[in-house]
Amino acid sequence: MKIGVIGSGTASQELPAHLAAFASADIEPRIVNPRLSVFALTPYERLIVDVGYVDAAQSAAAADCDALFVNSVADYGLEAMRAAVPIPVVGAGEAALLEAASGGRRFAIVTVWPRSMGFLYDERLRACGLTGQCVAIHHLTGEDELVRLAAEDGVMARMHRGEHAVIAQLAALCAEAVRRDGAECLVLGCTCMAPIGPALAAACTVPVIEASRAGFLAAVEVLRDPSRRQAASAALRSRRTTLVPGLVDGWFAAARGRPAAPSPAAPPVDGSDCPVCIADPR
Repeated sequence: MKIGVIGSGTASQELPAHLAAFASADIEPRIVNPRLSVFALTPYERLIVDVGYVDAAQSAAAADCDALFVNSVADYGLEAMRAAVPIPVVGAGEAALLEAASGGRRFAIVTVWPRSMGFLYDERLRACGLTGQCVAIHHLTGEDELVRLAAEDGVMARMHRGEHAVIAQLAALCAEAVRRDGAECLVLGCTCMAPIGPALAAACTVPVIEASRAGFLAAVEVLRDPSRRQAASAALRSRRTTLVPGLVDGWFAAARGRPAAPSPAAPPVDGSDCPVCIADPR
């Protein structure tokens, strides 16, 4: 069974080692790199990331993946993917938050990103109906971290190297969430934290959920459950699934200075389709 892993969780284009380790005789994780992506600094950029991830999901489904895993706590494009492809789609954020909240547990999110990125967590908590169970969101870095995204001294590179200092700082935030906020469980707020997830779990007194591993294992569980696979294939599906790939194709054609090919999703010339709501012309 092939699971398309959308995004590496870092700037890398390779399947992360911790996910490659889950490969077995019946499970094959495959990296799927979106052809359109930016860093979601604000809700404006997040919209572009959503489009790029949905486009990647449709390509992966067409390439015979049996399930898709969105390797981001932000779950970019998750609901749109579920309306676009007939296979199960699992998001790292949704899976981790639901696991953290199981049994009514109060949990906290600990993230390496600054407070300006909090809108991503707020959206996921609202979408999962878990705002009331999240007691706190702890941010490690200040806004200056966002100018060091690809730098050797940036937090992602430091975690990839397993630097003791960054692990100790995050462990201190985890301890604060337990002591001050009463968190009974902790969620690591970015899949880029996967390399140090085990070290943080070992340093904490409550369960620590690393979203990349938790989400991928949730995708495996869905694939092994025939009823859940059937539910995914029977979900509400769009009849206009050429829209997003056509949009991305047109974007790249324009960037190269070439006219875009006519889109098969263009509204009919007789005006029976509304160009605003894109209603079904039945």
